Amino acid sequence: MPQARLMTLEEEADIALKAFELKKQGKFKEYERMLKKIPLQPYLAKFAKEHFGADFLIQTGWNLAEAEAEYGSDWLCK
Repeated sequence: MPQARLMTLEEEADIALKAFELKKQGKFKEYERMLKKIPLQPYLAKFAKEHFGADFLIQTGWNLAEAEAEYGSDWLCK
């Protein structure tokens, strides 16, 4: 699994602002898709893996760059 680039706080804020604009327009699927581009916090990713499984995280499409940086690129397979 290739390692994703970590985002700056400014990049995350830009994505969040775009996502909220989509939500205001009633574009809820696009809103959700946009929010998933913001890296999931490592502790939340670990919790989701432990309680729902690695496949859940992969299928839902969350950005796992920060979890990979903290736990290693193979953390989902462990």
